[in-house]
Amino acid sequence: MSLEFRITRDGQLLEQYYQLREHCFRSELGLSDFDGSEDEQDRRSHILVALREGRCVGGVRISSHISLTSQIDLLGLNQETCCMWERFAIDPTMRTLYLFREFSMHLIDASRESGYSNAMVLSSLTNARFYRRCHTALGVKFQIYRHVPHCAQGVFSGLEHYLSVAHLERSRALRIAV
Repeated sequence: MSLEFRITRDGQLLEQYYQLREHCFRSELGLSDFDGSEDEQDRRSHILVALREGRCVGGVRISSHISLTSQIDLLGLNQETCCMWERFAIDPTMRTLYLFREFSMHLIDASRESGYSNAMVLSSLTNARFYRRCHTALGVKFQIYRHVPHCAQGVFSGLEHYLSVAHLERSRALRIAV
């Protein structure tokens, strides 16, 4: 399977991603009122997409806007070098461990290239555990910190939310080897 990953502002690719996330969030999370169309946060963020034969098969938002400032302080993170990974969606017909691993690797690289040392993620506990396994296999420390029910807002209010952090800084030994 030939895949391409890129940060994009291409309107056609973004529209494909927005439609994909709306479909995934509505059908898989049961959020019948979820509107996946572009919002202000999308316009202020980097959107990383996965492409197969020029068609968007996955996407995620890398946002510098952190609404969890109290959590940043509690975890001892630097807000200037912290981002949020949000609105992650992969076409259900394309989901493989290979695709997820490749997507994760490119997400990590894109976040590092943008100057981020940490990425915060809100997800279900099941997804957080899966993300931890994938990131650990890529040599990235991924910690699940706490259940944060107060973060569930709007259409997401009925879903569980666990706060996790991917620690993106390369270890000293790895920096020397690279």
